[in-house]
Amino acid sequence: MIKKSLCILLLILFFSFSVFANDRATLFTGDSVWKNDSLLTFIETDGKGLLPVSVFGEFGIEVILSEKLGSLLLIRGEDFLSYNLGSGKVLDEGGNIEKTSIYRYGGEIYLEPKSICDKFSLTLETTYASDGYLAARLTDGSESLEFSELLKLYTEKASQPLPFLLNPTGKTVPGSFMHPIILTPAAASVKNIVKLLGTNRATFALDPDRIADYISVIPDIFAAGHTVAYHMDLSDISDPASFEEEMIKANEWLFAFIGKTSKIYVSSEALKRIPKIEGYAPKSCGTHLVAGDLVNDDVVNITLGDPQKYGYIFSLASDAGSRNNYSAFFGKFKTFTHLRSMPLSVSGENH
Repeated sequence: MIKKSLCILLLILFFSFSVFANDRATLFTGDSVWKNDSLLTFIETDGKGLLPVSVFGEFGIEVILSEKLGSLLLIRGEDFLSYNLGSGKVLDEGGNIEKTSIYRYGGEIYLEPKSICDKFSLTLETTYASDGYLAARLTDGSESLEFSELLKLYTEKASQPLPFLLNPTGKTVPGSFMHPIILTPAAASVKNIVKLLGTNRATFALDPDRIADYISVIPDIFAAGHTVAYHMDLSDISDPASFEEEMIKANEWLFAFIGKTSKIYVSSEALKRIPKIEGYAPKSCGTHLVAGDLVNDDVVNITLGDPQKYGYIFSLASDAGSRNNYSAFFGKFKTFTHLRSMPLSVSGENH
């Protein structure tokens, strides 16, 4: 545990931010919005601009966090910065040691970026969007757009807030987004499921207390453009505090392993019956398709034909019989030409 007397751990409250991630994009990398901007934003507080450490992974920098050892390592090639979370000190490959401020928000370590940018030849620039809010961009010199030009791509009118996008190309894609969920698959089945999904993007809803069971396949999920959420079953609904602890531990493991976290949990209950957990986004999924449903035209037509009535989120069983029908189901999905599949996002549909 990080000792308060040795390390500066700043709890940054929502009302003290100069930017609000639910309303606008705050952090860009190169020529696009950073893919995790919804969860881990650019923060300006006390005159400091802070970045989540995982954003540096976009530039070939390996980010390794060990809460157990109280250490954080940023390394690329022979260059590295090693942070001691307990003492608030940073060591570089030349043996130089300096004091540093270490912050936390949303389950992530936040740092002032200057020393990191200097070490790894990156540039952080900030500018004001047309709605008056400050945004930041991290670059390595390969960008093709001026930051002011990039911001304009995400603002249709000067009077509108800057939209927040997990998928920066989403604005140019017509139709509606549907959110397929692969519900608690066996770890041994995940590679096959990823292959069967093809270009369809989905969310893998996993039990947080079993996240480590997926160590061999977690990279496959994210590499294919899918994401991970946590599954809340009936026992979790009756004990949300324990479920929250499980999600926190799962996120610590997930971030230490692959630099990712999830702030989404999924339940089959109606949204109003799902316990609210601060800092996490609940999603209701009342439609669950098993083997026969996936090839039943009536069931498929009801599920996909009127999402405003039946919901944009649906889950698929992952047993062998159901997997055998994935190809037929997604073949039918493609006939609904106005639909696109997309992983769940914090700011997206709730049911």
